[in-house]
Amino acid sequence: MWGKVVGPVVLLAALFPWAKVQAAHCGACCYPARTACREQCCLPEVRYRVCYQQVWEDRTRVCYRPVYQTVLRECCYTVCRPVFEQHVKQCRVIVRRPVWEEYTYVQRWTECRPVYEQHLREHRYCTYRPVCEAYQVPVRYCTWRPVYEQHVRNEWYMTYRPCVQEYQVPVRYCTYRPVYQQHVRNVCYTTYRPVVQQYQVPMKYCTYRPCYEQHVRNVCYMTYRPVIQEYQVPVTYCTYRPCYEQHVRNVCYTTQRQVITEYQVPVRYCTYRPCYEQHCCQVPVTCYKTVAEQRQMCCKTCRLEPVYSCQQVRVCTGYWQTVQEYVPGPVVTRCCRLPGCVKFDPCTCTTVCCPGPIVQQQMQCPGRIVCKRVWVPHEEIRNVTTCHYVKREQYHTVNYTVCRSVPYTVMQTRVYTTCRTIREEHCRMETRQCCRYVTERHVCQVPYTTCTLVPEVHTRMQTCRRCCYVPEQHVRQVPYTTCRWVREEHTRMQTYQRCCYVPEQHTRQVCWTTCCMVPEVHTRMQACRRCYYVPERHCRQVPYTTCRLVMEEHTRMQTCYRRYLVAEEKCCMVPYVTCRMVREEKCQPVKCWKCRYECEERIQCVPYTTCRMVQEVCKRQVPVTTCTLEPYCETYKVCKTVPVCVPVCVLTNPCAPAAAPAPTMPPAAAPPATNWKMQLQYRLAGLSRLN
Repeated sequence: MWGKVVGPVVLLAALFPWAKVQAAHCGACCYPARTACREQCCLPEVRYRVCYQQVWEDRTRVCYRPVYQTVLRECCYTVCRPVFEQHVKQCRVIVRRPVWEEYTYVQRWTECRPVYEQHLREHRYCTYRPVCEAYQVPVRYCTWRPVYEQHVRNEWYMTYRPCVQEYQVPVRYCTYRPVYQQHVRNVCYTTYRPVVQQYQVPMKYCTYRPCYEQHVRNVCYMTYRPVIQEYQVPVTYCTYRPCYEQHVRNVCYTTQRQVITEYQVPVRYCTYRPCYEQHCCQVPVTCYKTVAEQRQMCCKTCRLEPVYSCQQVRVCTGYWQTVQEYVPGPVVTRCCRLPGCVKFDPCTCTTVCCPGPIVQQQMQCPGRIVCKRVWVPHEEIRNVTTCHYVKREQYHTVNYTVCRSVPYTVMQTRVYTTCRTIREEHCRMETRQCCRYVTERHVCQVPYTTCTLVPEVHTRMQTCRRCCYVPEQHVRQVPYTTCRWVREEHTRMQTYQRCCYVPEQHTRQVCWTTCCMVPEVHTRMQACRRCYYVPERHCRQVPYTTCRLVMEEHTRMQTCYRRYLVAEEKCCMVPYVTCRMVREEKCQPVKCWKCRYECEERIQCVPYTTCRMVQEVCKRQVPVTTCTLEPYCETYKVCKTVPVCVPVCVLTNPCAPAAAPAPTMPPAAAPPATNWKMQLQYRLAGLSRLN
C-alpha cells in the first residue's frame, strides 16, 4: 500500500522540478494563519446530567397451593331385593275328544283294457340293379359336360284336419237347502243379592317421630411435607482414545502374459454346382360325369285315432248339519263372611262385636245351549268319460331322382424339370494363430493402518437430590347428625263392612234355532266336445333340377365303361299292430272313517308366580376428598427506575463577554420503559440539546 502512494509522488516531482517544495512538518506550515483561533486552544467543559435507568430486582413471596387427600368412609343404605315364589292353582277345562268310527262301502268302476294284435301285409316294390360293361373306343373319345335345368312337378300329400263336434249331456245333481225353525224354552236360575252392613271398631296405633341432633367431632390426620436435599457424588468414568499407525507389507502375485504365433495350414473343401434338365411324361387324370337314376323310397305316416273310455271317480262332498251343545257356566269364586260373636271389653266397659272370618266359595254359574253348524263329509262315485288317441301307422312308396358322378380317366402330357448337382474339389492355404501363456512373478507393497485404543480415566462431580418427607399433625372438625325416634300413641275408629248373600229365584226365556237340510234335485245340460280328423288331399309344386350331358368328341384310344340299371321286382311282409279296447267291470271294498267329538271336563294345574320385596341393609366405601393449602416460596422480578449521572461536554468561549446565566430548567422526567415512542422522543431531545 505504501509503495502505491510513494510512486506517484516521485513521478510528479521529476516532471515539475521548478515547483517550490513546502512540505516540511508534514505540510502543517502551509496552513493559513487566520485559521488558528483561540477556541482551538480551549478545552470543553464537562457537565453531568441525571438520567433514569431501569433495573430488575428479584423478590420472594409466599404462595399457597391446594393439596387434595382422598379418604374412604363407610356408608350404609337399604335396598329391596325381590323374592319370587311359585304357586299352582287348579282350573276346570272342557275339552272335545275326537272319536273315530270305521265303516266300509263297495266301490265299482269300469276299466277299458287295450288288446294289441300283430298282423302282416304283403308289400311289393321295384329295385334297380346296376350292370357295368367295358368297351374300347379308338382315338376318338367324347366327354360329357353337364347342363342343369330347373323343372317343377306336382306332388300330392295328405293332411288331417281336426273337426270338433259338440253335443249336450244331461247331468243330475242334488243340493240341500237349509230350513231354520225358532224355539223358546223357560230356564230357571238362582242369583245371590249381596247385603252390606257397616259397624265401627276402635283401633289403637303407634307412630314414631324422628328427632335430629347436630354434633361435631375432632378428627386427627397426618400429612407429609417433602424436603429435597442436594449433594454431590464423585463419578469415575473411562474413555478410550484411538491411536492410528501406518504400516507397509510386501505382497507377491503371478500374472500370465499372452504370446501369439502365426502358421499356415492347407484346407481342402468341396462345392456342388446345379445342373437342370427338361422331361415330358403322360399323366392319367380322373374326370367325373353326372348320371341321373330313378329310385323309390318307402315312407311311413302315422294317424291318431280317438279311443273313448269310461271310468268311475270318487268325489268327496258333504253337507252342513246343525248340532246343539250345552256349554256349562263359568266357576266363580265369591267371598262371604261367617257370622261373628259378641265379646265384653273390660278396659272400655263396652260390648265389642267381632266379625267372623271371610271364606271363599266356588259357585257354578248356569250354562247355555249353543247351536253350531258341523260339516258332514260324504263321498260319491261319478262316471267320467275320457278320450285318448292311439297312433296308427301307414306305409306308401315315393319315387325320387338321384344324380351320381361316374369317374373316367384321361391321359395328359406334363413337362417337368429335374435338377442334379455336380461335385467340384478345391484347396486353399489358411493362416492360423497359436496362443500360449508365459508366467511372470511380481511383488507390490500394500499400505495398511492399525488402530489401538488408549484408556483415559476421568472424574466428575455429579449432583444428586434426596427427598425425605417430614410428618405434620393436623386436626379438623367433622360435623355429623344423629336421629332418634320419639314414640306417639293414637286411637281411631275404623269402619268395617259385613256382606251376606240373599238367594233369589228368576226365570228367563231362551230362544234357540234348529236347522234342517231339505234336499233338492236339479238337472243341467253339460256341453261336451268330440274331436275327429278328416283327411284332405293337397297338391304342391316341388322344384327339382335335371342334369343333361352335352357330348364333346376327342381322338384317342380309351377304355370306357357303360353302366345301366336292370329293374327287379321284390316282395316283403310288413308287420303292423292293431289295438282294441275291452271293457272290464271291477269292484273294491273301501274303508272310511267318520269322526265325532265328545265333551270331557278335565282339571288343569296352572302355575303362577308371586313377588315380594325384602329389605336388606348394605354397606359401601364412599371416597371423601379434603383440600388443604400448603405454603411455598416463589421468586419474581420487579422493575425499578434508578437515577444515573451522565457526563456531557459543553464548548465555552473565554474571549466572549460573560453572558447572563440562563435560567436552569429542571431535567424532564424519564418516560416509562413500556412506551417505546416516548423513549425515542426523549433521547432525540437530549441529542438536540447537546448540539
